[in-house]
Amino acid sequence: MRNYSRHLSFLIIAILLVSLTSCDKDFKSINTSVDFVSKPNLDYELPFAELTLLDKNYYTHAYYAGPYCGHINTNSSYPSMTAYRESEMSEHFNWVYKNPLRTVSDMIDQSKDDPAKINYLSMARILRAYLFQSLTDVYGDIPYFDACKGYTNLLMTPNYDPQQKIYEDMFKELQGAATALTTAKALPENADIVYKGDISKWKKFAYSLMLRLGLRIMKADAVNGKKWIETAIAGGVMTSKDDNFVVSYTNQLAGTGTTSNGVPHIFISSSYITTYRLAAAFVDSLKSRNDPRTPVFCMREKLPLTFYQEGDHTPANQRGRRQFDNLTPRDSCSVSNIKTLGRYDAPYIHLSHAQVQFQLAECVARGITTGDAKAYYEAGVRSAMSELSIFGAGGIISTTQQDDYLAANPYVETDAIKMIAVQYWLETHYNWYEAWANMRRTGFPDLYSGLDLTLSANLGAQLPRRLYYPRAEYATNPHINEAVQRQGEDNTGTRVWWDKP
Repeated sequence: MRNYSRHLSFLIIAILLVSLTSCDKDFKSINTSVDFVSKPNLDYELPFAELTLLDKNYYTHAYYAGPYCGHINTNSSYPSMTAYRESEMSEHFNWVYKNPLRTVSDMIDQSKDDPAKINYLSMARILRAYLFQSLTDVYGDIPYFDACKGYTNLLMTPNYDPQQKIYEDMFKELQGAATALTTAKALPENADIVYKGDISKWKKFAYSLMLRLGLRIMKADAVNGKKWIETAIAGGVMTSKDDNFVVSYTNQLAGTGTTSNGVPHIFISSSYITTYRLAAAFVDSLKSRNDPRTPVFCMREKLPLTFYQEGDHTPANQRGRRQFDNLTPRDSCSVSNIKTLGRYDAPYIHLSHAQVQFQLAECVARGITTGDAKAYYEAGVRSAMSELSIFGAGGIISTTQQDDYLAANPYVETDAIKMIAVQYWLETHYNWYEAWANMRRTGFPDLYSGLDLTLSANLGAQLPRRLYYPRAEYATNPHINEAVQRQGEDNTGTRVWWDKP
């Protein structure tokens, strides 16, 4: 019996060894998921990058940039609006690096050595420049040349680069990408949710962004600013609203996916029904000019305020809440139109033909380039109004309405810079990072010198120039201290490189 047991044990062991050997032969194929993607597909990465260019969470955009530029009011006093709050002030920094920048960086790594993928590479370079422009304009000196190398090179403490160097490289990237785009190579027609692989529109987007950047640095580096402005114009900027870089979304609740526009959440969510309202500066600017965009942007909610619902769009009844005013009753102030911009599926305009026209008008008015500033200005106003049709029937503004507006608000050469800047400010509603940046650059509209200082909420108020770095950076990356030493104290009063008095 004992010998039998011994023989049986040997037999079982032999069978197991054979079985294990057999399993080992096919181990890799058996244990590899057919659904697992070890190397991300460029056709999946491109739309993800486009969808996530805008912060999924509204925090930095709506809590800081929106109120700073005078488009919305958060029911907070001025001192609290310049104090550091980790989740709100850091969100833009954290979101961009972890999401769209990580994606476009991977796109670049995957396509840079494959000539057949030159269009994917070029599009990723353009999107990368767009993202970095937004980041550096908000925070100043940031990780740029070493950015996202933690994923590829395990570089966990990237250098913080001077904004001037960042701008210099962004210009080169835009020029190189625009030049390299070609119809002779593969086009992401289905993956590209913005331009459907239209190379001519991608080129216009790149050169229009170059124009924006060139004008932005004029006070800091007029020689190179003018050079890149002229390069952009020669390359070919946007020529109609059909060239606008617009991302469309689906109607998902904020936080449940990557396909919703998170900005309207501040009006839609019942959590903020007592907090966010359109600012008086913005609403009054519309009403004082009998602007046909007033009912497109504004709505007085139906009372009682229990949830976000359809209300009154009559222009005369719209009212904004004073900047940093926490006293005016919330039920007496306007919010976003629930049928147009105030929807999770509302499209988002990142860069537009209207912005380009206003920038060209300013270039002529400042003597940087030649041309007809009045014609550019009027074309910008018309385009800014026409583009709102993407929000549906409630966003349609007729040609007659545009004519009447321009007749009642004619271009005045002696007041050109202010007029252009104010129109740019109105057009960039919801694009608050850009509205705030252009206010800092031009000084218009001047919303701070006229604040009612009898209100304690306004005490000492002046236009903030940047945001604090995330506190976590001080604990993990010693290079941040070099940036602060070079740039200046880490607070909202320190100017970034291009932001000269």
